[in-house]
Amino acid sequence: MVDTLLHAELLAACSSLGYSDGIKYYREAHCLETTKDLVRYLRKDDESHEIRRALGETRVVQTDLIPMIRDHSEDAELFDVIIRLLVNLTNPVILLFREELPEEKVTRQQYLHLLSQQQAYKEAFVEEKVWSVLVGKLGELLQLDWENRQEDDRLIIERILILVRNILFVPASPEEEKRTEDDASIHDQVLWALHLAGFEDLLLYIASSENEQDLCMHALEIISYMLREQDPAQLAKAGLQRSQTEKEKDEKELQEIRRREALKKQQQRSKYYGARHSRFGGTYYVQNMKSISDRDLISHRPLADVKSINFDFAKRPKKTARNRADMVHNTSTRRSTLAIRLFLQEFCIELLNGAYNSIMYVVKDNLNRAKSQEHDDTYYMWAIKFFMEFNRHHEFKVELVSETLNIQMFHYLQTHLENYYGMMTTDKKKIPFWSRRMHKALRAYQEILMTLAYMDKSTEDLKEAARVLKSKLFYVVEYREMILVLLQNYDRRKMSIVYLKDLVETAHTFIKLLEKFCGKTKHIIVQRKHRTNQKRKKPKAVSTQLTEDQLQVMWDEMSAELSSVVQGEAGDLPEMIPFDAASEDPDETQKENAMRRINALLRRKEMPEAVSLLRAAREVWPEGIFGEQTISPSDEFLSLREIFMAELNPVEPPQEEEEEDEDDEEDEEEEAEMEVREEDFDFQSFIRRFAHTKVMQAYAQLFQQYAKNNANTNHCILRMFHRIAWDCKLPAMFFQASLFCVFREAMHDDRRNTDESVKEIVKFGKFIVREFFKTYETNNKVFAELFFWKDNKEAVEIMCGYEFSASGREAAKRSWTEEEEDELRRLYQEFENAPMETLASKDCVELILDNLINQKRTRRGVIKKLKDLGLITQARDVKSRKSVNVRAPKMWTEEEEGELKMLFEENKDAMDIVGRILDHMVMRRPKPRVIEKILELGLVSDRKELRKKRVKKPKVKKPKKRDTSDLGERFEVPDDDDDEVTDGSESEMSNGEATEPSDDDDEEAPLRKPSQKQASHKPSQKQVSYVAPVVTPGLIAQALKTVVEANMQTPLEWLIGVLQDVADDREEDGDFEPIPILALTEACTDAMEDGKFQELVKLLGLQPPLNHQEMFWRVPSRLSVDALRKRVHYLKQGLSGTPIDVPSIEEPLDPPVVEEIAGPSKAKKKGPRISKKDSKKDKKSGSTDSKPKVRRQRKKKKALPSEENSDAENIDPENKENHQSGPSLPIHVDDSVPLLPVHVDDSVPLLPVRGIEEDSSDDDIPLSRQVPASSQVKKRLGSDSESDSKLSAPTLKSAKKKRRFVVDDDSDDEAPLVASQDLNLHMDTEVIDTNTQGILRLGSDDDDDSNDVPLSIPRQRAKAVIESDDE
Repeated sequence: MVDTLLHAELLAACSSLGYSDGIKYYREAHCLETTKDLVRYLRKDDESHEIRRALGETRVVQTDLIPMIRDHSEDAELFDVIIRLLVNLTNPVILLFREELPEEKVTRQQYLHLLSQQQAYKEAFVEEKVWSVLVGKLGELLQLDWENRQEDDRLIIERILILVRNILFVPASPEEEKRTEDDASIHDQVLWALHLAGFEDLLLYIASSENEQDLCMHALEIISYMLREQDPAQLAKAGLQRSQTEKEKDEKELQEIRRREALKKQQQRSKYYGARHSRFGGTYYVQNMKSISDRDLISHRPLADVKSINFDFAKRPKKTARNRADMVHNTSTRRSTLAIRLFLQEFCIELLNGAYNSIMYVVKDNLNRAKSQEHDDTYYMWAIKFFMEFNRHHEFKVELVSETLNIQMFHYLQTHLENYYGMMTTDKKKIPFWSRRMHKALRAYQEILMTLAYMDKSTEDLKEAARVLKSKLFYVVEYREMILVLLQNYDRRKMSIVYLKDLVETAHTFIKLLEKFCGKTKHIIVQRKHRTNQKRKKPKAVSTQLTEDQLQVMWDEMSAELSSVVQGEAGDLPEMIPFDAASEDPDETQKENAMRRINALLRRKEMPEAVSLLRAAREVWPEGIFGEQTISPSDEFLSLREIFMAELNPVEPPQEEEEEDEDDEEDEEEEAEMEVREEDFDFQSFIRRFAHTKVMQAYAQLFQQYAKNNANTNHCILRMFHRIAWDCKLPAMFFQASLFCVFREAMHDDRRNTDESVKEIVKFGKFIVREFFKTYETNNKVFAELFFWKDNKEAVEIMCGYEFSASGREAAKRSWTEEEEDELRRLYQEFENAPMETLASKDCVELILDNLINQKRTRRGVIKKLKDLGLITQARDVKSRKSVNVRAPKMWTEEEEGELKMLFEENKDAMDIVGRILDHMVMRRPKPRVIEKILELGLVSDRKELRKKRVKKPKVKKPKKRDTSDLGERFEVPDDDDDEVTDGSESEMSNGEATEPSDDDDEEAPLRKPSQKQASHKPSQKQVSYVAPVVTPGLIAQALKTVVEANMQTPLEWLIGVLQDVADDREEDGDFEPIPILALTEACTDAMEDGKFQELVKLLGLQPPLNHQEMFWRVPSRLSVDALRKRVHYLKQGLSGTPIDVPSIEEPLDPPVVEEIAGPSKAKKKGPRISKKDSKKDKKSGSTDSKPKVRRQRKKKKALPSEENSDAENIDPENKENHQSGPSLPIHVDDSVPLLPVHVDDSVPLLPVRGIEEDSSDDDIPLSRQVPASSQVKKRLGSDSESDSKLSAPTLKSAKKKRRFVVDDDSDDEAPLVASQDLNLHMDTEVIDTNTQGILRLGSDDDDDSNDVPLSIPRQRAKAVIESDDE
């Protein structure tokens, strides 16, 4: 108790407030100051709350504060101070103790003392006049506009609402009130006083007004405490008179109570036969029942039946620890008087009609934005449950609760349920607090499911809306499995039995909805998470041992794309970094690494990365082996080819990644990754998942108190039991002793003939017992199974045999015997500290696996067993002890300095002194440190003396930039003799620099060994071009017949319309751009995917998608208006069934037309030229020793007779049936006459010529296959002053006469271009002149040899297909 002086001051202050004569309260002169003193006293209160309890003992609230509000509310300042004091005194007691019930005895007594005082305060607030004053003051302040409302006005409004909240929050005391149902409790009296004062109208205004959104949380709290004790179903059905259902229910309950009481009295009377009292019953022997000894059992009580013997009568019950006791549910509902229920019913209806959606929207927005307190979400969830249930039982209008009936609400409730459960595991001191929150969230979830079930019984519109919501709910795996997770996580110490009851009923509703949804559709698609076990594998080193032929084939495939990348036609290149500034490796090592990376990228066909890395390395090392900054695209292409052909080892991955892998313990174990897939939903498999040990224990706990459960709860339990035992064929799940006890109790229950739920329990119990004894006939161990809870797999084993489960056999195989454990210990001790030479790059586990007797053991299993035996603590303890690169210390030892001096003396005359020293040093050090140490030792006086020695370049004028548009077609494969070049010559070719030969060149350090890891390959994007096949009307007629027989008339009509529209558009606009074809109907879409229809479309000349960026077929620009109309005519004839009217069905559909090459300009393309500088350079470098710059990536072969049909590889794969092989006409070039570039005139059509003089010695070799001999040196074709002077007019004239080609002599004269029979023609023409053989080659702009098309076919008109660079 407070000290005497303070207690006297409090009494004096309360006495000086004023007095009452029973009718009116008279305040003293210093009433205002005294009230302020009481506020100050409360501020000084400590954790024991002595001052608060002392003020409660003085009854100052009942005798002074409430009368002053009633009689002196006109004094604004006094009214404000009194409201502040009342808010402080009525503050909830649980908040004073930090939302935790005190456990210590003294603190618990203080809590109960304060609670009783607040209950007395609540009883004093039942006066109507007090609430009239407060409601009137609140109404005046709410009528003020928001702009005219002062800060003090806002505070008074908030304090009045908090005071109402505090009064309604005070819990009732049923023991002291002793009120029955349909009687007015203290809480009901306060609600009636609020109703008479008109307070509910202000609540409705606050909830629906847009200007009072800040007060919505206070309004929702007050509403929740007003309706706290009400049942929404009873409140919705309340009427002016008691309904017939209520009467029957009350009578039935009364009869049941009377029956139980009479039965109890009858059992009490039938206990004893004698007339005397039971305590004089004496001692009895129980015959035929032995005690611990051989004598009969002694009983100290008279027994009516032997079955009534109870050996636990005198035993003390086992004490349960407080932290292990079951959670108790304290809240309860009661039925108020009819007047209270009617006015509350009217209030709920008005709130639903005008304010529910708006207030719930505002409250949820405040919760999401964290504008409210932590516990405010509980009021939100309570409102969802209460008002949706009220709406369901009253008139059920979905539009009134639409704000909380959506899929987002399921997500909101699920996240909060997961959060609350997580808080129960972390914040263990507040487990009851989080458990109550979790229960409110579950009830809100249950009510939404009940509303969905009720919508299925309503109109068609509501059924469709419910179907949409259920499809979204059942599709997502988290929503679908939430109930199962909650059942598995149930803990009776953390959750109450009422929570379990609601959870079981929610699961029943959810499964019922799901079963009905699956039964209607019969086939639904849902999401499901799959666990993919992926074992980490170290990437293997890429094999670089490729033959020259294989490399050449790879180069031919990738040269076209690489050419476009080099010329910048492939877009922006990725950024690559060739130099690591943080690395201590010298420059030479990093140069080697960059070169190896380029080689690896090229062989993985990652052309953009390779070109970018080459150019970045050239910028870092401008004078190195990567070429000059002003290198031409053709020279850069040649450099890339040399790098590609070189036998370089792949780059070793960075050491940091290996260290990270070594530190990663999961590298030894399988990684479990979850991925979501779509699959068909199996309802039966979903139900089998409820056959879980924890789920069965939760249901059994609720099943044991079946007598206290209502009929709906027992029905939900038995329905789940029926699904598991009968539908899933798992009756062994119920072979449990505790369940058998419940079955026995139900079979002896007196209500087994009257109560339907008890009847169902007895019926189900008989079925389980029969299955139990059937199982005993095949499994005599089933009695032992009564003492254990079982899961799905164990139940199957009990019914079908213990050897039925395959997983059990696998587990037996994985088990370790004692002999195997001893063997593992011995091997681990043997290899634990083995020397590095013995390990041979293997770690301890690998050696153990090699020496185990059981060779089926896995690495993961061995590591797990080593952990179980305590030999290791983590997987990294047995990692491979491979040698790692040790950084050299900063300080140089005397031995290292001596080694450096010796190496300097040996290599001081070398071209690269520092490089040679670094290659032969035992301890690798960075190049800058080596140079500094050489200067420090005084071996050189100037740093410039350590630079590389180079020979000055010969002054050669730079060649003019040549046209590289046809770069991919101008390279030839070097001879075998040309490959045998030294490093110096290669450097000369790539860099354009001449270096002085040195004796030390053959002492280059060997390249590193292939690394064990390689980067993942990226798919290369090859440029695809399309060649239209040679088509005849006969082929179109045959394809049309196949399509018509397949019933594709509708797609044919659509295709005819498309071609007709394109022809009309091209005739009107003159625009010959490619037009994509888009199929809109399902029939047309299926036809475009059909192989027969696609064959017809190809024969019509339409172009398929060439790469991943194109999706649709296109009408190409090469089809003229007449060609399109001709195709439309043929299609119409084929569709009508009439034969195609053409003179010859074998004649090609279109005349031979040379397509113009698409390009940025319409200028004629000139052939390649050779400048004078290039010619002089070739002469200086020599005609036999210098390595030519190849222009075509074709491997050189000698002409063989077997190559007659080698043109087959140039045929379009889709047009093989139209190709007929024939002898090609070779063209002989006089070796003595240098030839000029040949220009093909696109404007002159090709004319077939039958007679051409053939004076070449290589007549049997096709033109496309003629290549120079490998022993000769090829020269690039060009025109210079010397060759021009040697070319005589008669020779040139003769050449023209023989070949009838236009010779490009820088003139614009046009001459007819003649195409010979059976000549394979390729654009753009190029002639290669050699010393022994001259060949006229016609090369295509497209680098892909597979698209070469024969110029003509026997018995058909000649045709040339010229492909553009864009295709």
